[in-house]
Parts: sequence; structure tokens; C-alpha cells
Amino acid sequence: MRKIFLQIGATRDGQNPYCAVAKREGYFTVLAEMGDFVDYQSLSLALPFDQIVRLDRPENPWDVLQACLHAGLLEHPQVVLAGFEAYNASAGRVRELLAGPDAGPCFIPPDKYAQRMALRKACPRLPQPEFRFFASPLSIRDAREALLYPCVIKPVDGGGGLGIWLVEEASQLDAAIAKLLNTVNYGGRGFSGFIVESCLIGDEYSLQGVVNKGQAVALTCCQKVIEHAIDAAGCISFYESGHVAMAAQQLPAAFVRLMDICCETFGYQRGAFHLDFIMVNGEPHFLEMGFRLSGMGVVNLVEEVTGINWADVAFQVEAGRGMPVLHFPEQPQAIGRLRLRQRLQYDAAERWIMQHQHGQLLPPLNLPALNVSPRSSLYADLTRHAGILATLRLSGASRDDVLDAFHHILDVTDVAAWRDLLCAE
Repeated sequence: MRKIFLQIGATRDGQNPYCAVAKREGYFTVLAEMGDFVDYQSLSLALPFDQIVRLDRPENPWDVLQACLHAGLLEHPQVVLAGFEAYNASAGRVRELLAGPDAGPCFIPPDKYAQRMALRKACPRLPQPEFRFFASPLSIRDAREALLYPCVIKPVDGGGGLGIWLVEEASQLDAAIAKLLNTVNYGGRGFSGFIVESCLIGDEYSLQGVVNKGQAVALTCCQKVIEHAIDAAGCISFYESGHVAMAAQQLPAAFVRLMDICCETFGYQRGAFHLDFIMVNGEPHFLEMGFRLSGMGVVNLVEEVTGINWADVAFQVEAGRGMPVLHFPEQPQAIGRLRLRQRLQYDAAERWIMQHQHGQLLPPLNLPALNVSPRSSLYADLTRHAGILATLRLSGASRDDVLDAFHHILDVTDVAAWRDLLCAE
């Protein structure tokens, strides 16, 4: 009988690292993904899976299993993982259905609001932004006088920064609501709700790691490079343009505590994770946790910094083989990746490399820019993951060295140049 690995959703950065691990381990690899997205991504790269199952709704676990049966896959997959944030809950439900009624409940990733509420109940003193839940954009608009400004609006079940807006004052709210009313989730579906949270100012970080039997191990700690993008209506969105990573064998105690509290509170027992937080007055404030590998090439960044294949470790844990012995580098260095979407930034990066004889520009995944309806199943992908000119890779003795170079390159950009620019995440 074949060993089958099922990945629900292709990675948006074109990496698909789970597939490479599964093939090495002798699995027959299957991708379940929207037919439209398969056709779109196939214009730029060859998807490496042994079989591709096309369906309209990968976020629906029943549709995934039905599509697999109709495609002739009569054996149950032994390992099921999501390749993309939007399908992580679906992967959890598929694992639960395949395990049967006697196996007990499987882990289903909680959305952003459920995470916030669980932490508020279990650990009310743990810092996080003040937040409120809203069922629709119109209900946010109706509460304009009760909101605290500046605030951030974000869908509870989005991904890749989709639908996140900064509202600095009440007069900007209507424009942001208009944007949300015309924004669809991945696959063309609607959002299940929104949170409005207070805007915190500080340095943003993320931990990348793996949990095995409830024990979390961080592999890397990244400081993020965040830019603001302003559109023609004056609406401000966020663009996560870069990460600067260091090996995480010696994390601050506050970071470890946050990681452990989150895994315990959410009941996360096994699998990959990334944990996002912001430092305010020297204290980490929880933002959100993702129960998956990161995109945007961060999997490669983790391996460059630590020598550890993040996807391999997570796959072995999911397959029931436990956590392998991890060896961190004795002399850690900082390595960063900065995604460049503007010609001014690209030119500044070229000049920096020539002047310092250091760093390299990595070619992008050349996803074509297509004109599609805002209601298209591809609209979210086209607005969040296309249009990158290159990625600057830079190493340094410290995180600050790399960050200083990145900010120097980004400083060439005039704010006006961001208008009408589609953001990627």
C-alpha cells in the first residue's frame, strides 16, 4: 500500500518544502488546490507533486476528501498538512475525519479572535492589544464613536496581511470600511469576522519553531521589517517586507514564557508554528500565532541561520517519529531577507551591494500580474503575493547591522511612491 502525503493548498512563495521531504521519505505526494490557482501558479513554476487534485473549496474538508476519492485516491493519506494559512483549519478537520471517532478530538487551529479570547481567559495579565470583535465591516462603522484611535482592523481568518488596515482617526474609518466591503478572502469567499485592536508602537518579532508532545522548541527569532502603504483613498495598510533571523538557542526568558503559554493555552501538541509579538516598553505583547510553516521564503531563512530543515523537523513530528536531535550553530550570525517591490528600492539595493561588496539579490517567483474581478477566486492572491522585483539577502555579525542596511535601502522611498501599490505578504 502506498504511503500518501496530502498537502492542502500550495505555498504562495513557490517553495513547497513539505513535498521535498515527503518524496525523500518515499511518500506519494498529492496537492489539493483550487484549479484556478494551479493554472495561475503553473505559468511560473512546475508544481512538484505526484498528483494534483483540483477543487473549488480547499477550505472545506469534506470537499477535499470527496475530490481525492473522485481522483482515484482510495487509500487514506498518512500525513496531512496545509501549505497555506487559509487552509490550515481544513487540514486539521481532514486529519480529524481520517482518524475516526475513537481517536479523540484533533487540534483545529483557532482564528485570531479565538486566540485572543483564550489568552485573556487563561492568562489575563499577559500583554496584548485591546481588542473587540465585529461580525461585519458595517458593524465596525456603526461603532466609530466607541473605537479607540489609532486602531488596526484585521479579519479573524485572513492570511498574508489581507484586509488589514490602520485607522489613525475616526475620519479615516469610512474609507477603510469601503475597502473591506470590496475585499474577499482567498478563494473568493467572505471573512468570518473582524477584530479591531489598539495600535501598538514597537519592534515586531516572530519565533519559528516546532511543538512535539506539547513541548515547544524555537529554531529562530526574527525581527520584522514593516512598511506602511498608502493607497489613492488615503487608506494605510501594512507590508511585511523583511525578516532578520538569528538562531534561537538562547532566547530571552520572556519570549520562552510567551511561547510556552500560547502552546499550553491553545492546546497545541505537535507541528510547526510561528508566533508574532511586538515589544512595547521592553515587554512582548502577543499579536497572533500561526500553526504552520511561514511563507515568504522564511523556511529557507531558518535553514540558512541554523542549518536545520524546519519542514523536515515538522514533517517527522507530524508523521509520529518525534523530535530529532537539533544542533544549533556555535557561532550564530544574523541573516536577513528584504523583499523589494519598487524600482527605487531595487536600485538602492544594487548600489549598496556594489559599495559594500556584500549581499545578493535573489530573483523573484515571477507570478504574472493579471486583471481579474475583485470577486475572483484569485483576487486575494494577485493583490498579496505578486509584484516582487527581487529579494535582498544580507548577512551580518548582528541583527542591528542587517536592519540598518535594510532601513537605509528603504529610506529612498518617498511615501507618495506607495500610493496605488498593491501590497504583498
